[in-house]
Amino acid sequence: MEIKAIDYNVNVLAMKKNGKRYGMCVALATQISADHILCAVGGQSSTGNAIEEGDIVGFSNLANGQQMVCFTLGDMEKHSDTVDKLVNIPCAEDDGAILIDGARTAIKCRVIKRVKIEGVDTANMVCLEMLSGNENDVPALHIADLGGM
Repeated sequence: MEIKAIDYNVNVLAMKKNGKRYGMCVALATQISADHILCAVGGQSSTGNAIEEGDIVGFSNLANGQQMVCFTLGDMEKHSDTVDKLVNIPCAEDDGAILIDGARTAIKCRVIKRVKIEGVDTANMVCLEMLSGNENDVPALHIADLGGM
């Protein structure tokens, strides 16, 4: 089907936990209050499986032009538990949160709730409390900007 009914921004969750760096693109993210973000996180990824309540994570809303960040972190052949997907991605670390340089927004967050969605192939909803961050005046990267996706 050629219809593109929904065009979301491309967002990244990334963190350093137990000495390992994790990063993934999230399927869906939306701000649900002044200080909270809700994300759909697939459990098929090592990053999705590693995220737990209480973790400090980075939430980066990618800027248009950061397609390669998305393709690198979204590579389903490589997983963060076996390779550092962030090695060639410019980023900064803040208390375990990994924030992508040049992103439209880069926000340090705390995971306050993780809920398994029964019947949806290991999917989880993760609620993040925004702690600090910055915003750049650049356009966001949208799913439609990725081409054939």
